[in-house]
Amino acid sequence: MLTRNQTVTENNVLTIVSKHTDLLTAISNDTVMQDLSLQLPQRIEIIRPYQQAFNIETLGISDMKGNAATTYRMNAENINYRHYFQQAIQEKRLTISNLIYSPISNSYVYIICKPFNNSINEGTIFASVSYADINHALTYQENTSIKNNILNDCKDTSNNCKNTNTLKKNNIYSSLNNEQISHNIKNKNTFSYHVINNKNQLEILSLHPLKNTPWYLVTTLNYNQYLKDRVLFMIINICISVIASIAIGYYLMKKVSIITSPIDAFIKESTSIVPIQSPSKNSNIDINHHFKNIINTTKDGVYCSRTNLLNRKYFIQHANITIQKRHQNLALLFIDLDNLKTINDTLGHYYGDDVISIFAQHVKSFFNNPIDLIGRFGGDEFIVLTSGFNNETDLINILETLISQLNGSVSNGDIVIPFSASIGVAVTDNQTRDIEQLINNADQAVYDSKKKGKNCYSFYVNH
Repeated sequence: MLTRNQTVTENNVLTIVSKHTDLLTAISNDTVMQDLSLQLPQRIEIIRPYQQAFNIETLGISDMKGNAATTYRMNAENINYRHYFQQAIQEKRLTISNLIYSPISNSYVYIICKPFNNSINEGTIFASVSYADINHALTYQENTSIKNNILNDCKDTSNNCKNTNTLKKNNIYSSLNNEQISHNIKNKNTFSYHVINNKNQLEILSLHPLKNTPWYLVTTLNYNQYLKDRVLFMIINICISVIASIAIGYYLMKKVSIITSPIDAFIKESTSIVPIQSPSKNSNIDINHHFKNIINTTKDGVYCSRTNLLNRKYFIQHANITIQKRHQNLALLFIDLDNLKTINDTLGHYYGDDVISIFAQHVKSFFNNPIDLIGRFGGDEFIVLTSGFNNETDLINILETLISQLNGSVSNGDIVIPFSASIGVAVTDNQTRDIEQLINNADQAVYDSKKKGKNCYSFYVNH
């Protein structure tokens, strides 16, 4: 960052200086300007168009005797006391004056002075450079306290530059000693050193001599401000990244949820068919196990195709889990469809299948509580596990109503065959909470109902 500031500022300043030196070189190569037989005021008239074209405050020429004429003053005046003219002639090189107050623009200017074709016999040609232009070129530099202190210390009361020994002031603490700094400046070396400013902040100063000028470019970098800006920039970037990540994550989550919602719904619904019996510590293993069960279930079939009731296997599986989870009394009803063999033998299996479907729908509509389980145990046998009663009286009322609703008949127009239900009931207790045992008990109770003449119910009695 320091090098970048220095390079940009140096290019800005040298662009201004080069523009003026190139102009002076072009004018000095003019054959009319090289004609020593012409008086200074006459030669100035040739220069004036250059001044107007390039908008320069003043242009001028001098001879070897120290006389000079400018576009500002046509008459020759003695400027022999101006050391930068003498230096340009004696050393035959371009020189730049200290800061000079100009009565023309009421501002400060520098004077760039160049010998005519480096000839000691022809005098010099010079032009003014606005201090405001140079100062504007320096605005790329960081405005730090150390640099400003040095620049202010280098000016006297007349705004002319003082000796660079002011850099030795005791209020500047550097990583180089004063002798090294003075030596580097005297020998026009580029060098850098660290300082602590008046706010106790660490800065680095780089001093770089500008080519073809007596100037040093002072470039500074405030570490505190630099780190503060960098940290702030990093914090802002982190915040933006976090917000962007959250937004992207939310967007992706919504997209994923749209894709996975059917799967989630399927898993939720499938638990009613193939429940997860024992939660696993590893959810992935648990889900994989569940999917394997679902695959096996789809192979076996869960529901009876004729009645749309649970088949025997999955009724027993669900009923067993229900009995283990629920501690209230449950009743297992074994329902046998009466006269199905007579219907099949007399009217045909087509009528028998219709009776089975109608009979199953009556049972299903009667036990419409979601927690009741209904299944088809065999050809004309159905089983129900219900908890929809508070006591034995409630259960008896349910059974009497059920017997009444399951009475019906089937006819082919000529023959009418009645059908009904024989029901065996087994109730859970502290000793009997096994689904297989309950089914066996209820099955035995059905035989008691058959012996009574069918179309009735019987409770299992442990003999």
